[in-house]
Amino acid sequence: MAYAFCALLGGAILAAIIAPLFRKDESLESAILEETQWDLLQRKKEVILGNVQDLDFEYKCGKLSEADHQRIRAEMMGEAAQVMDEIEKLESTLDLDALIRREVAARKGDRPKSKMLACTSCGTKNPTTNKFCADCGTKLTA
Repeated sequence: MAYAFCALLGGAILAAIIAPLFRKDESLESAILEETQWDLLQRKKEVILGNVQDLDFEYKCGKLSEADHQRIRAEMMGEAAQVMDEIEKLESTLDLDALIRREVAARKGDRPKSKMLACTSCGTKNPTTNKFCADCGTKLTA
């Protein structure tokens, strides 16, 4: 009787520990943490373009012939074009997340250039956020 009770209690504890692993979480936090199709495509694009850079490096080092380099590079660039087309199609839909990402990227690109201050000592241009010249160390005045 005691063994059956211990087995039943152990099984209940084990079930309570394992249950969260199989439960699908529908909360906002889990949705934010999930990787979206757009994220996967962006990562795939970065990997392909990195592979193209590696291929070019190996060709310059003499590890690949001209014909092999051109053939493999054309295949990789075709694959990159397909991924970029998929990204463009995904972004052109009415997906709110994609619209937000596109708007943020556009605003980051349109950020106004910060004014530069010229050092009175050496003439080096420094951002207005600097208090001292990056070249000679003289205190900057606005």
